[in-house]
Amino acid sequence: MSCDFKKILIIKYGATAEIIASLATVQSIKNSYPNMQIDYFTEEIPAKLFSCEKNISEIFSTKNLSFGEILKYSKIFKEKKYDAVIDLNGSVKSYFLTLLIGANQVITAETEQNIPPVKNFYKSVSEKIDGLEFVENAEITVPSRISDIVSAAIPTEKDFVVISTQTAKATEGKKYRLNKFKDLAEKIVEKYDVEVFFIGTARERSALSVFENINPKIHNFGGRFDILECAAFLKKAKCVIGINSAPIYIAKSVGVPTIGLFGATSSQNKGFVGEKIYSVSSKYLSCIPCGKSRCRLRNEEYSPCLDDILPEDITNLIDECGLLPLKS
Repeated sequence: MSCDFKKILIIKYGATAEIIASLATVQSIKNSYPNMQIDYFTEEIPAKLFSCEKNISEIFSTKNLSFGEILKYSKIFKEKKYDAVIDLNGSVKSYFLTLLIGANQVITAETEQNIPPVKNFYKSVSEKIDGLEFVENAEITVPSRISDIVSAAIPTEKDFVVISTQTAKATEGKKYRLNKFKDLAEKIVEKYDVEVFFIGTARERSALSVFENINPKIHNFGGRFDILECAAFLKKAKCVIGINSAPIYIAKSVGVPTIGLFGATSSQNKGFVGEKIYSVSSKYLSCIPCGKSRCRLRNEEYSPCLDDILPEDITNLIDECGLLPLKS
C-alpha cells in the first residue's frame, strides 16, 4: 500500500537486545520517509539508551507494563491521533494497548523461528509500508557529553577489553562460571598489552568483587554506569566479550569488535552477526542450539553448552582475528 502516514508509534518492550534490533526498523522508515514523525514506547532502561536518537521524535516509557499502565498510556496515545501503530511485541498486553489506542492502522510483527528479530521486524513493517530498504544495524547515538563523562572515569590511557558476565541471569543457559571469566581476564592481561574491565549492574557489583585485587590491570566497574554511559564505555573498548545478553548487542551497535558466548541459543537466530562480530560455542555438543533455558541432559546451575567453552577458546579466537595487541 502507498504510505501516507504522517505520525506513527512503535511499541517494543522486553528483551533489550530485541529493542536495540528495532532501531534498524526506525532507521529504515526514516531513510525512506524523513518527514514522518516516529514516537516510541518502551521500558525505562532502554528508553534511556534511545534518549538521544535523532530519528525518534518522542519516547514514552514505563517501569512495568501493567494493565493499569496500559489504560494510562492508551489515553495518552489516543490523544496523539497516530496514523499507525507498529506493535513489535505481538503480545497480549501490546494487543490490548493497540486496541485501546484506536489508530487507523495497526502493524503487528509476526515472529518466525530461525529469523533474527531485526529481519522479522523489517519483514512485518515493509509489507505494510512501501519503499523501505533493509538496514542490518543502526548505531546507537552516544552524545559527546556522555562520552566525556565516561572518559573521565576510566583510570587508564591504555587499550582495554570489557567483559560482561551478566551474573544476575537466572537461567542456566546464560551463566558462565566466574572462575573461568577470572582465568580469561588473567590470560588477557598476561598476553596482551591491554587492561580488563568487568561491567554489570549495581546489584552485580558485589558478585564482581571476586575480580578485585587479583591484578592492577583488572578492574571491577559493576554498577559504575547507566545504560547510555555503558554504551559510551563499550564504544571506547578495543574488544568486548560477554554472554548472550544486552551488552554484546550494545557493543555490536556502536561498532566495536565483539565476542559473544552462546550456549543453548544460536548467534545467527539472534542476529549476532556482522563485521567484527564473533561467536564462541561448544565444539562438542550436537544438541545445540536447542533454545531451551534449562538443560535436559544435566540439571545443574551451569549448562554444559556454556560450560564447555574454555578461556583458551576465546584467546585463540582473539589471536586468529588479531583483535588485541600482543605485549612486545
